[in-house]
Amino acid sequence: MILTTNADWKAAHAHPSLRPGEVHVWRAQLSESRPEDLRRLLSPAESIRAERFHFERDRARFICGRGLLRTILGRYLATDPRELRFAEGPHGKPELTGSASSLRFNLSHSDDLMLLAVTHTRAVGIDLEMIRDNVPVETLADYYFEPEDAWHLRLLPPPQRVWKFYELWTRTEAQLKADGTGIAHGLKVLEPDRWSLLKLQPAEGYAAALAVEGNDFQVECWSWQK
Repeated sequence: MILTTNADWKAAHAHPSLRPGEVHVWRAQLSESRPEDLRRLLSPAESIRAERFHFERDRARFICGRGLLRTILGRYLATDPRELRFAEGPHGKPELTGSASSLRFNLSHSDDLMLLAVTHTRAVGIDLEMIRDNVPVETLADYYFEPEDAWHLRLLPPPQRVWKFYELWTRTEAQLKADGTGIAHGLKVLEPDRWSLLKLQPAEGYAAALAVEGNDFQVECWSWQK
């Protein structure tokens, strides 16, 4: 099932409660957060990883992304963000461990924008991409997409090809991230009927998609407020 939404991104002045059957999607501008404030929330392993970035801008974005992830999940769980523990699935998908394991989440960021999907018990995946006009979309589509999708992409007028490519890419990767496999083994979705897909419009110049297991749920979209 594929849905489209012109979601109203609400300012979350108070942290909303996450009820059964709800999926919350958070939007945050990483440059609006202060890495020096969020660095203290990171685990030792995350701090080491942050220092491996060559460019300060990339380091700051990583610190802010992980810090906001911990902050938001900590509020849902009424837990100190520094106390959260993460593990990785068989293909590297992060998940919470211990008593918080019923909370499911998935994170994506591109350039300065971050999206985080949070829900209970069901699998969820989200993908965000900044639209770039210099990407060889036909070549990538021929390599990654199903032949029928790649052919239909080539039939579109040139101005529409880039947007269609990113729509297909984010939709596919959101499903793969929800399944926990990612694109390491290609863009083949093994169980397409397992997922409901939602096309998101987080900001001008970006494409995004949300994949949620099952079909009985409601989506709320929130903008992070410091």
